[in-house]
Amino acid sequence: MQPIDRPFRFTWDFCIVWSFLAVVTLLVTHRSELAEIRLSYFAILILLPFFATFVLYGPVLLARQIIRSGSRGWFAARVLVSILLAAVLFAAIMFFTGHGDHASWWSGGAAFVAIAYLHWRLRDEPHA
Repeated sequence: MQPIDRPFRFTWDFCIVWSFLAVVTLLVTHRSELAEIRLSYFAILILLPFFATFVLYGPVLLARQIIRSGSRGWFAARVLVSILLAAVLFAAIMFFTGHGDHASWWSGGAAFVAIAYLHWRLRDEPHA
């Protein structure tokens, strides 16, 4: 099994980035009004850096997996980029044609089709 095919696991480098962002969040918000509400403040100290770690460090982890996986990883990257470009093109068409009333339904449908296409393409590719 190639590294690109393995599910996500928490690694030490991910936890280090998460803890670094938690310390930064603590230092930035310790004098704010949020600090008075303890339960919400602790939730912010845990969840905000967690999601920020995925947003900031997730692409780095994905790039490392693509490089380690060789041709299979580059294939997965090409399919992902093609899906993202198609989604951006679809969103631009929806924006400029003025279909804002039902744009969320169409965007959800387009995302579903893109994910189904990605799953179908990655399943049919030989696992070299």
